[in-house]
Amino acid sequence: MSKRFSQNPLHLIQAKSNHRIKVSSLMTLVENHPYKANIETAFNIYDIGDEYITIDYIDLVHKQIANVFKKFNRLNIKANIRNISIVEQLAGIDGINGTPVKFIFEEFKDENGDTLNDLEAFAIYDAKASFLNQYEMAKYANKLYKEQLFDLFKYNIEYFKQLAATSKNKDKQRSYRLLEHNGELFVRGITSVNQYNEYGVDFAFVVAMLSFHKMMKDYPGDNFAISSAAISASKLEIIIENKFLKEAEGFGNVSSSTIVTTNDLGNASFRFQNVIRVGVQDSRGVYIFPEAKSDYKKELVIKHNTKANNALQSLKHVKDIIRSVDEFIVDLKGVKGIKTPDELRARILFKLENRNSLFKDKNEVKMLFKDPIKNTVENFAKLLEMCRKAEELDIDYDLKDKLRYIISDIILNKK
Repeated sequence: MSKRFSQNPLHLIQAKSNHRIKVSSLMTLVENHPYKANIETAFNIYDIGDEYITIDYIDLVHKQIANVFKKFNRLNIKANIRNISIVEQLAGIDGINGTPVKFIFEEFKDENGDTLNDLEAFAIYDAKASFLNQYEMAKYANKLYKEQLFDLFKYNIEYFKQLAATSKNKDKQRSYRLLEHNGELFVRGITSVNQYNEYGVDFAFVVAMLSFHKMMKDYPGDNFAISSAAISASKLEIIIENKFLKEAEGFGNVSSSTIVTTNDLGNASFRFQNVIRVGVQDSRGVYIFPEAKSDYKKELVIKHNTKANNALQSLKHVKDIIRSVDEFIVDLKGVKGIKTPDELRARILFKLENRNSLFKDKNEVKMLFKDPIKNTVENFAKLLEMCRKAEELDIDYDLKDKLRYIISDIILNKK
């Protein structure tokens, strides 16, 4: 249930697409969204409703997001710590690895403000950790859980529940974000009650596509394609590639791309970031992320505490995120000058095999970088091919994001 849907570029290319969608059809994704009216005003939807947005594979991603929200119903409740217990369930739950954790809400308020009782929901994503962090006991509790010391685990939870019942400072009310799937409830995240705006995957996709549509109208000649997409009920990552390619000597074609992400449950709700696609051939390539201190790095981050109108106002600056590739090509030429593609390959492999690496048990990733290559300029293309195959692996997109940063740091910074 909690496993994300993902599509790599090859899946998108092989699927049948009209490569366009009418604005009014796009808006059906946010038909019941609390910020629908804000979007309509910000983008003058009543004036452009009959226009078509032409971005390769936009219709496929739109359909996949619509399908996700047909399967998953989102709802939120509010509850105090003193009214919540956590118990283990030994029976397996589809989509949850290990022993499932179940929240018991003895009393809570629904979205209408009505007080209700006795609700059960399983923890997914990092909901369990978020709850335990309120007690500052996540590491200890997780160890008890891993060792199946459930009675001791519950004893500690009950102790803190009783403590909260007698202390206003400890009895915090939080918002619990729920998913309903096949009649079962899941807690996907825990947030502040008052300082939190959940834009959502549907909101993020719609306003991103509207932003690029406006950009193409303002700057005729710009054309875009969605080259990668990963979607779940709470997370979105799409990479939108500028179809204008530029030759980078020895590296093939290079294009400017934008990665658009949202995580309903993270610190940054909505982000646009400039990345570069290198070695583009048949819509395949390697994504390179400029380092954090680079003048080339450009991003727009909208946090959960940003009001809807302010968030939409920020999107007027999206064009500033899409940068020319010229500066980046200069950086690539500097990499080419060291003439040590095998050294770079070995450094990537070392990072992946490190005992603290998230990839130490991911053999499908490590095997891509096992074979040595000759240290000649021409063989830099072989290194890029290894990186391209890594890009196409069907792994969790949080891990893929980490892998991209590892590869980018080593190629650009030789670290």
